[in-house]
Amino acid sequence: MNTSPLQEPSRQLRHPGLGHWRWQRASAILLVPLILWTLWLSMSLDVQTYASARIWVDGAGPTIALILLAPVWYLHGVLGLQTVIEDYVLPPLRPLFIWLVRLGAGALAAATVLAVLVSA
Repeated sequence: MNTSPLQEPSRQLRHPGLGHWRWQRASAILLVPLILWTLWLSMSLDVQTYASARIWVDGAGPTIALILLAPVWYLHGVLGLQTVIEDYVLPPLRPLFIWLVRLGAGALAAATVLAVLVSA
């Protein structure tokens, strides 16, 4: 019986970090057009006063861009910090720190989206 992984690709074991790696790459790829779109929209922003910035955020384009950008941005940050924590934090504290980072990023993403919606 030959159980070579080259002959039976369906039986190969996947690397445990593959899903994390894919999410990092997907969020990075999504960030590129979202950031470029937001920067393009911000060219019409008058940075002289706070009121003009609020008026800019009230526009449909910037509101949509910021609502889409914030969760992806925080997701990408969480994935990066999780990698750092997994590499440098000792095992007894590792799960706690990962969950604290996830909780904090989730709260910040929700607060950012809420702030954009309230100002619009």
